Amino acid sequence: MVDLTELMENEVFMAFASYTTIILSKMMFMSTATAFFRLTRKSSPE
Repeated sequence: MVDLTELMENEVFMAFASYTTIILSKMMFMSTATAFFRLTRKSSPE
């Protein structure tokens, strides 16, 4: 089993974790922004 401190020192894992955080943050922001604009402009997904 890999120790957590060894995993945190791995550059590849840290890059993966950083990019994953960025992508998930962008997805959450874009879904909120899309819902806001659809509701305020009363547009339907059709």
